[in-house]
Amino acid sequence: MSAIRTALIGCGTVCDWHLEELDKLRDLFDVRCLCDSVPGKAQALARKWRVAGWTEDVQQVLDDPLIECVWILTPPFNHAELAIAALRANKHVFCEKPLAKTSAQCQEVVRVAEDSQRVFLLGYPMRFSADAGNLRKVVQSGVLGRPLVFRDVWAVCKGAESPAIHDAELGGGVVFEHTHWLDFVTWMFGPAHKVYASTRKLKRGPTSAHDTVIAVIDFVAGDQALWSESWAASGLGWEPLCVGRGGIRPSFDVVGEQGVLQFPNAQGEKVLSLYRYDRPEQPVSTWTWQHDWGTNDDAFPNEHRHLYACIRHGTPPVCQARDGLRAVQLAEAILESSRSGQPVFLQP
Repeated sequence: MSAIRTALIGCGTVCDWHLEELDKLRDLFDVRCLCDSVPGKAQALARKWRVAGWTEDVQQVLDDPLIECVWILTPPFNHAELAIAALRANKHVFCEKPLAKTSAQCQEVVRVAEDSQRVFLLGYPMRFSADAGNLRKVVQSGVLGRPLVFRDVWAVCKGAESPAIHDAELGGGVVFEHTHWLDFVTWMFGPAHKVYASTRKLKRGPTSAHDTVIAVIDFVAGDQALWSESWAASGLGWEPLCVGRGGIRPSFDVVGEQGVLQFPNAQGEKVLSLYRYDRPEQPVSTWTWQHDWGTNDDAFPNEHRHLYACIRHGTPPVCQARDGLRAVQLAEAILESSRSGQPVFLQP
């Protein structure tokens, strides 16, 4: 099978991350062109990663008959527009999360993607990470019983430099970044039916999006998740990565009738432990994690290889447009519940 002729749209930090991995997979992906509307940005990244073509004109990418697959790596406010245009140009599409800024935009992408004969893969890397995938596998094995309560508390961070994360009009952190977690819990537990949440803006400085969230999510299957995260620390950027404890996700546990999963372990190490109530002195199983947020270094390579398998071998995409719609609907329900002070019920 020949390498897939590919163009990447949006030449920010995420594009650089993807290109680092794609450079190792040149037998699978032939990156022909980089595109960014900011003058000089695509050219500089193309020079860094030895990509022959670059442009500032998206339409040039869409009109190129040699390009088979388009990667959408821009901020979420134009994901829907670009994804729909690429699908209608008969291109396969890889789209970074979130699917779009609003659920209405997501629904339009879902309609076009599901009517198309092209592959559409949405980029939630926790679905391709060994540690996150193992957590889901253990939960779904039934070893803890069902239903379960998943309690997850994340660190206090500054947040990325992207304006979309800190600007409510561009989507804000709950939609732009936190849908990683929202997609993961729906992948693990299935669709949600009720959300009760509170969000606040605590960060000082020129930001408008709510940065701190507490949410309780009830799932159709009977499971429940309690989630809290905050990007209230002063300033922007990933250095230092977080404040205080030194890890992105300080602690979580998955509580069932027969036992509990806990992270980190009693010594504060990046170890997931399974305890049974009938013999609680020692864990019956443990798994060492690479990173405390559950996204391993294998996530992007696995994601890229899966995209190749979808396009060249007809493998069904594990994360499709409809999955992206569910994550954004959950994010919107969290914001609506916070505004109204009432639970929000989601349609099946």
